[in-house]
Amino acid sequence: MSEPPEGALAKPRQLPSQHTITHLLGSGAKVHAVVRNPQKIPSVLERPGVTIFKGESTDAEAVARAAQGCTGVFLNTFPIPGLELSQAQTIIEASKKVGIKTIVASTTFFAHKKAMWDTPITKETLLHGYFSSKYDVEEAVKAAGFEAYTILQPAFCHFDFLLPNAPQNFPALSTRGELDHAMDDGATMLYTDADDIGAYAAAALLDPAKFDKHVIAMGHENLTMEEVAQIVSRVSGKTVLAKKRSAEEVEQVKDTLFTQRFHLWANATDLSEGAVAAKAVQAKFGIPFTSLEDALTREKTRLLECLAVLESVQ
Repeated sequence: MSEPPEGALAKPRQLPSQHTITHLLGSGAKVHAVVRNPQKIPSVLERPGVTIFKGESTDAEAVARAAQGCTGVFLNTFPIPGLELSQAQTIIEASKKVGIKTIVASTTFFAHKKAMWDTPITKETLLHGYFSSKYDVEEAVKAAGFEAYTILQPAFCHFDFLLPNAPQNFPALSTRGELDHAMDDGATMLYTDADDIGAYAAAALLDPAKFDKHVIAMGHENLTMEEVAQIVSRVSGKTVLAKKRSAEEVEQVKDTLFTQRFHLWANATDLSEGAVAAKAVQAKFGIPFTSLEDALTREKTRLLECLAVLESVQ
């Protein structure tokens, strides 16, 4: 009997990587993970089947050590324009050096469609560098010469409504129980369950031929902020209202609240084709996407922790 397949994961502290690890372990695969501090690791890395390697994902030698004996690598780079591509290239080159055959990269929605983001509004909302960096990562993956590659394109993830992420996305959610935003009436945003990223990443690592050269759209729900508020309210059992920022409030946080840039971009960009593409993905590969409501229901305890401020007023 052959050894179980293995995957080398470069950034296991990020939640999509942790979900990928969970799905890989559930399939019987083994996982190699590069971590900065082996004394402080997520609980999923303490499970049988995980081998820890100390190092940085920007350290080619550390990545190469971790990748030894593996057949696939999961790439999930942090969105810092200029540094993101360098990190991706380090992981790609180290993986190729030791014979990795398959790579699965998680980027962002529409990254490969320059017509969607190479526009004046994207530059105006300060997102052009973000999308351009993700595009460059995808191009590096495609050009690297792996036997198989798959690109996952998630949208906003369910954990953006949970601690500790919520304050960086909706600052008033944990302090006032409000979904503060900058989206116009009727404007929509795409959503992804992070566990679905793990499911598709693991599937592509375990069956690379099936997923080879596919770009997987994962933003399958296209929702207004009012619809999101209704979902959060139903799941939590509390009244959570969507509250649009005033023009003055938008200006105050424009340089510090990264998420707001996507809201302003969505006000002028039709994202509906992303949901259509995701539904086609689901039909083709047979791995169902999880609704935002179901994802938050699964994480209801954490959602209630985020909304604890409402205990005193409801």
